[in-house]
Amino acid sequence: MKRVMKIILLLQMIAAPLTKEPTLPLTELRFTDYASSACTESACELRNPYIGWYQLYGYSLSDDSSYDTSAISEQEYGPGLALLQFNLRNYADSPVSEAGLRQLNDILAAWRSTGRQLIVRFLYDWDGDALEQEPQNLSLILNHMSQTADVINDYSDCVYILQGIFVGAWGEMHSSNYMNAEDMRTLIRHLAAATDPDIFLAVRTPEQWRTVVRNPDPLSPEEAFDGSLAARLGIYNDGMMGSETDMGTYADADAFFSRTGFEKRSRQAELLFQEALCHYVPNGGEAVIANPYNDFSPAVQNLAQTHVSYLNSAYDEAVLSKWKESVYQGGNLFDGMNGYDYISRHMGYRYVLRSSDFSYARPASLFLVLENVGFSGSYRAFDVALTLKRSDSSQEYTFPIQTDTRFWIPGEDIRIETSLEIQELTAGTYEIFLYISDPVSGFPIFLANEESDDAGGCYVGALTINKFP
Repeated sequence: MKRVMKIILLLQMIAAPLTKEPTLPLTELRFTDYASSACTESACELRNPYIGWYQLYGYSLSDDSSYDTSAISEQEYGPGLALLQFNLRNYADSPVSEAGLRQLNDILAAWRSTGRQLIVRFLYDWDGDALEQEPQNLSLILNHMSQTADVINDYSDCVYILQGIFVGAWGEMHSSNYMNAEDMRTLIRHLAAATDPDIFLAVRTPEQWRTVVRNPDPLSPEEAFDGSLAARLGIYNDGMMGSETDMGTYADADAFFSRTGFEKRSRQAELLFQEALCHYVPNGGEAVIANPYNDFSPAVQNLAQTHVSYLNSAYDEAVLSKWKESVYQGGNLFDGMNGYDYISRHMGYRYVLRSSDFSYARPASLFLVLENVGFSGSYRAFDVALTLKRSDSSQEYTFPIQTDTRFWIPGEDIRIETSLEIQELTAGTYEIFLYISDPVSGFPIFLANEESDDAGGCYVGALTINKFP
């Protein structure tokens, strides 16, 4: 018996570690295995918020005490854009009445019930006759801004962008008595001060953007989303690709330029300006008047360079028809798709999971690589998380990911590393899903992967954890 004990002690000495640090109990040893998904890109249409084709609806506010909103509320619930124009011509010489403000509230409440994200434009003119329709003094317009802002702010969860400064033909900031630099600055700054800072504003041209923010340069990444007027101010181009100058949006190619940097610039210069600016503020509008500038190939190049995230779904029909008759030929999964559908799938952000990998070091980490293949980024910050679902039970574990999706811009790899506390997990196989969602609207953000499910989750891979007693 003593001989057996000596042998056991000798074996323990041989097996003892050279370090004095205590060894982990065998029950804590874990062996893991990770199998990534195929990360297959999909060409399917994604119904995500804040992007795509918008539908246009016009309302003339008045003292009529009732407004039938049933047709609005009966729409299918879901994400998507609607542009609401509110004509204030009935109040061109007076404040908006309580009845008019109730109408505005009722209409917005009905639209909120549909789940749509709203682009809103207040104006006085639908006939191209703003000089006759607008108030005759600036103070009344400022009062209208304050009155309507009191209502709009209650709907900051669904009002995404306020276009314009109430003046101009069709609300497009031209053909008005108030388009001098001083009045424009007064109006846009009053509107910014009166409205919720989460609501984006927009002016008609890059020249106007530079004028009202007093900056000849676009936003830098450090200035983006800092709450300033410049960081809230996007572009709405309702003459998009309508001519070499986008119907007067840009200067003629041979125009004289002063050294101030605030005046209109040539098409090429303004496209470069928007390319930098609109990484961080929304850009959209209408594609108008069929001509070579909006043929399919140059249109895609224009939309991608200026990071367009929304367009009118009905105007200009001649341009939209031309895109529908075109065929995309890019040597990828979109090959053979008609041009309209190709543009539809790329307006705004479009995220694809490209690869995933797992590190077994402590702490264990998952590495993801995504790509934004859309024309623009997202201008609202989304929530991002990983969910681990045990395949043989209902157990789920969620790990939030710290990242700012507003900087997931096209053309750059999106690399994410997140730690996973797998020591808290029981043994078994876990399917890992990536979830992106909008905390404001509550809608999921679908990824352009074949591995995505109906709830918005994208299958990343499977992690197997084994414990040995």
